[in-house]
Amino acid sequence: MSASSAPVCFMHINKAGGTSFSALAQEAFAPQEVCPAGLVRELLALPRAGIDRFRYFRGHFGTGIIGLLDRQPRLFTLLRDPVDRMISQFNAHRSNAGTDLHARIESYGGDLERCLEDPWLRSALGDYQTRFLGCPVDLRPMMADPSLPRPGIQKILADMAPTLDMDAVLVQALDRLRSMETFGLLERFEESAARLAAMLGLTLEGPLPRLNVSGENARYGSDRRLGRSDFSPRALDRIRAANQHDLRLYEQAVALFEAPGR
Repeated sequence: MSASSAPVCFMHINKAGGTSFSALAQEAFAPQEVCPAGLVRELLALPRAGIDRFRYFRGHFGTGIIGLLDRQPRLFTLLRDPVDRMISQFNAHRSNAGTDLHARIESYGGDLERCLEDPWLRSALGDYQTRFLGCPVDLRPMMADPSLPRPGIQKILADMAPTLDMDAVLVQALDRLRSMETFGLLERFEESAARLAAMLGLTLEGPLPRLNVSGENARYGSDRRLGRSDFSPRALDRIRAANQHDLRLYEQAVALFEAPGR
């Protein structure tokens, strides 16, 4: 199979800036070629036999999308500084009562330090990029049996966390990253977009899309988002401690991004 005939899949890591990246890639495909699902429950609601007719997939599926396709997809992703990504994800859960984590976070008064003392929440929020790229998620049983629960990818990965060997998961995440034709870094979005455009044969014209950028501060309710300056040094140390594997993944990703020939 030629690379151009293989389906393309954007592994959309939550709160890594991926909505903008995905929108750019979508310009390479006709509307009918784009899978409409963005969440696990939406993907599993599609007829199994019809999934392979799509040429572009973009959503919060983890590695689960791979097992649902008859053809090996061309994968790409966008990574973000792990501390900033966790803070952004925390903001999103606090402001959105529809997420799997909202009620549990609110039970701690929306205090991130207290949340990180909860083992399940720590697993849900921490090292998320490593688990998203490295955990083997099998969605086929849920596709085959509609009576099974269909949680979102964040809850799926959080529930898997207690049994994971995170060092092994990191190895898998790095192997997957190295196997991609390209990937991006939010902190180097312009250059990342140029590489994605080259992969898909797109010509960049005009300003790049910047979509789904949150500006609400979940603590104060003002028109600014929580950032590093809103947290104490101790809190930032706890965030880093919960993201040790993500920090290693991101460090290796930066080195790979800067390697000659990428």
